[in-house]
Amino acid sequence: MTIWNYGLIKCFLELNNFFVMAVLIKYGLSRITISLAILLLIDSGIVSLKADSITLSSKLVLGTSKQQEGSKKVSESIRKRLSKVFKWSNYYELTNKNLTIEDGKTKTTKLSKNASIKVSNRKNGNISVSLFSGGKMLLQKTQRLRSGSYMVLAGKSTGDSAWFIVISKSN
Repeated sequence: MTIWNYGLIKCFLELNNFFVMAVLIKYGLSRITISLAILLLIDSGIVSLKADSITLSSKLVLGTSKQQEGSKKVSESIRKRLSKVFKWSNYYELTNKNLTIEDGKTKTTKLSKNASIKVSNRKNGNISVSLFSGGKMLLQKTQRLRSGSYMVLAGKSTGDSAWFIVISKSN
């Protein structure tokens, strides 16, 4: 640390002590009261500096040309999004998992017997998702995810059906 930086820090501390003493004298407050007030202000500042978290919904979706009675259909917005790109006429939600992930953290969740995802919150709405099937990583994708938008990861197609992972940001 240079002498210049040391001098600035010392000056700041002296001004801070002067301010505390002025408040003590003016309002007749005890040092304990002032100390508690300062700690509360510091604590509230620390709370605002804590990492933001993101809450995501991850759905395992089956795309097929066949009707499946008793199966839950995906929302209309997801169906429209998928049917613009893929050939299937029916899309069914097999599982739905919610994840809350703090900035810079990673969580893994299993969506089926074989399929799992590892999601990293890269800050500012950017997420990175690794898709695993049978323990092997199939693909990894990073995307800025806004409310109302989707990240779609596709699995293998087996003739008359395919599966997808649809990730959206929860409000």
